[in-house]
Amino acid sequence: MNYLAVSFMFKGPHKKKVIITGASSGIGRELALLYGKAGHDLAITSRRKKVLEDIAKEIRSFNKGGKVILASLDVSESADNFKVLPKLAKDLGGVDLFIANAGISTNSSFGQKSFEADKKVIDTNLIGLMAGISALQPIFRDQKSGQIVGISSVASFRGLPGSASYSTSKAAVSTYLEALRGEVRQFGVKVTVIHPGFIDTPINQKLKSRPFLVSSEKGAQKIYNRIESGVRSATVPWFPWAMIGVLMRSLPEFLWEKIGPK
Repeated sequence: MNYLAVSFMFKGPHKKKVIITGASSGIGRELALLYGKAGHDLAITSRRKKVLEDIAKEIRSFNKGGKVILASLDVSESADNFKVLPKLAKDLGGVDLFIANAGISTNSSFGQKSFEADKKVIDTNLIGLMAGISALQPIFRDQKSGQIVGISSVASFRGLPGSASYSTSKAAVSTYLEALRGEVRQFGVKVTVIHPGFIDTPINQKLKSRPFLVSSEKGAQKIYNRIESGVRSATVPWFPWAMIGVLMRSLPEFLWEKIGPK
């Protein structure tokens, strides 16, 4: 057995410094638990601080030795990202992995008083993600390493009637991260974009139809695996959503518009 193998055996896996937004429920919560169980140092944020405190307590009960800190943050308040996230990174001693997960949806549609709800979706899902990444950008640039992960959606593949603002926000997230990847590679920073299908989380639990639904635990585990493998982009679960995505993109517009809400 060579020296490197012996050294790895004694040191164990690299402990990461991880920041997750929207960690109070759904995918964000499950990812926080997974990274906590792996013993990484964690900073978790959400609008619901009390819920975060309960999650932090659960993570500490694993006794894996990782640090857990938390902060209240509404990512739609752009300026707050620049106050909260750099401080969390400082308290962690840096940031190796930033998971921009916070997101909301709305059921508002054309003909309703939907602008404020639609604006909140864009401010949270897109502007909030961009603000969070921008707030941490100086740290990533200086340390010349790290990984940025954005949680998009299969809804980004095509404008879904009845979910115009949500589809728009997620399509923009995917495009933004694709462009960002080419900008940050010179600093040794990786960018991963995840496109979940229907994972059982509060954001979709009021929908009438959720085809190919998987549990939040199973979905988050698959997302965790994709993040840790360092993929550029991934559809989760891969089957059947990767194939459905191809169909969504290729379906003629006169057929696509027929799927609108009745």
